[in-house]
Amino acid sequence: MKEERYIIVGIDPGTTTGLGFVDIDGNIIKVLSARNLGVNEIITEICAVGTAAIVSTDKRRTPPLVNKVSSVLGARLFTPNLDLSVEKKRELVNKWRCGNDHERDSLAAAIYAYYHFQNKLRRVEKQIKEKTDKIKWRVIRGEKVSDIISLENEGKGDEEKSRLRSEISALRKRNRELEEELENLIATRPKPPHRILELAAREAKKLMRDLWRGNLVILQEVPSLKFADLRRGGIRRGDIIVCKSREKDGRGVRFLEDKGVGCIIAPTRIESVLPTCKLQDIHIISWEGILFANPKEIEEKSHGKREINLKALQEILREYREQRDKD
Repeated sequence: MKEERYIIVGIDPGTTTGLGFVDIDGNIIKVLSARNLGVNEIITEICAVGTAAIVSTDKRRTPPLVNKVSSVLGARLFTPNLDLSVEKKRELVNKWRCGNDHERDSLAAAIYAYYHFQNKLRRVEKQIKEKTDKIKWRVIRGEKVSDIISLENEGKGDEEKSRLRSEISALRKRNRELEEELENLIATRPKPPHRILELAAREAKKLMRDLWRGNLVILQEVPSLKFADLRRGGIRRGDIIVCKSREKDGRGVRFLEDKGVGCIIAPTRIESVLPTCKLQDIHIISWEGILFANPKEIEEKSHGKREINLKALQEILREYREQRDKD
């Protein structure tokens, strides 16, 4: 089985979009640019290279497209404290030939993000000799090396616990960042603006508490329930899938059944052997691009599993034959 490659991706959006790829050790992989790239096309290009650990930009204010790609891929979003100057970007990419300014800016964003995490990643290499890339990816997502070592030594290969701890660590880190921003605002600006950050910090603490106590679960948002959109979404067993689009196909639903997801939340009723919920019946909380919901509410509102009868089996066989003939 091919070992997974974790990468850092820089994105320079616009009419012409630039994409720069660096591996988790700081080596430049490639750079490209193309006109009129949408989110789906960008994600396809990224997935063809590897698993995105970080999605970065050269701008202090995150462009909406960059934020969307980071959210869909579940990658950490990195932005510089200040916009990168042209001189700085040229300095970062001086050993690589770029075809245009978009390629230069995207590659510079990826390299700058790597340098930001470089010392932390080198410490990981010194502490852990095996499975280094995957552990680096987990550290970037917010986990502590000591926690990872403890889990490895105890032989607890519980992916769900690891994901939960990773999300909580990321929330804690974001909370610390908000508190630091709040302190800076208090010191340099009048009082009214910092109220927003104060409320955000309180909300982050409440979310961490509810997540740890089991009062909330993290939802995996997908663009649609069509197989073409689902197959590259990083879906795992037990995930709670939420979809705001009405687009679907039978192959996509069966894909989720094969994956063994916990529930499907969609705007229309879904015929599936899995538990399903109507989107309008579930109160969904959105924070920093992450979606949460109450697991008890999902359980109460979910519809029962479909009875597999002769008619259903005939329909499944018909769809399978049609797809086989197309392939």
